[in-house]
Amino acid sequence: MLRPPATPMLFVEIDAVRRSAEDLGRPLRGPLDVEVHLDAVERMRLWKAAGGRIVGFAHVPEVARGELGEDVAVRLLWTVHERAGNPFDTLVQCPHDPDAPTPDLARCWCRPPKPGLLIAGQEQVALRQRERYPVWMALVVAASEPVAQCARDLGIDVVDATAWRWGAAG
Repeated sequence: MLRPPATPMLFVEIDAVRRSAEDLGRPLRGPLDVEVHLDAVERMRLWKAAGGRIVGFAHVPEVARGELGEDVAVRLLWTVHERAGNPFDTLVQCPHDPDAPTPDLARCWCRPPKPGLLIAGQEQVALRQRERYPVWMALVVAASEPVAQCARDLGIDVVDATAWRWGAAG
């Protein structure tokens, strides 16, 4: 039996790609306000050109707290994907928050620094592509400390989003 090919995997926290309200100098009100860092787009384009896969992921606790509809959260992720030139092989989100009013939204295995988002994203891509993604060929682009801790806990190399966008790593 042939082994599936080993393929590099890039896990990108969506906040590493999407420009923040501070970057833009105005509040983000929805999908129409989404702008991306062009340097992040170029980094992902280079990763894909080298044969790698990309998982985009986000923790969206506003969904659990009732401040944002899940449909809007999903649309925000897809808007980043579209505005970045469709680089992601899959997008996953964690809609949970420990302060949510119900246990099903308060407890989870996916909120960073827990590993669920990365595992779910990799599994979705693996099922479609029939590849394997060795840890030593993976990189996590972290815009937050919980995501950086998740990567370290899984033994995956991690790079700060700003350094990555400027080409300092990955």
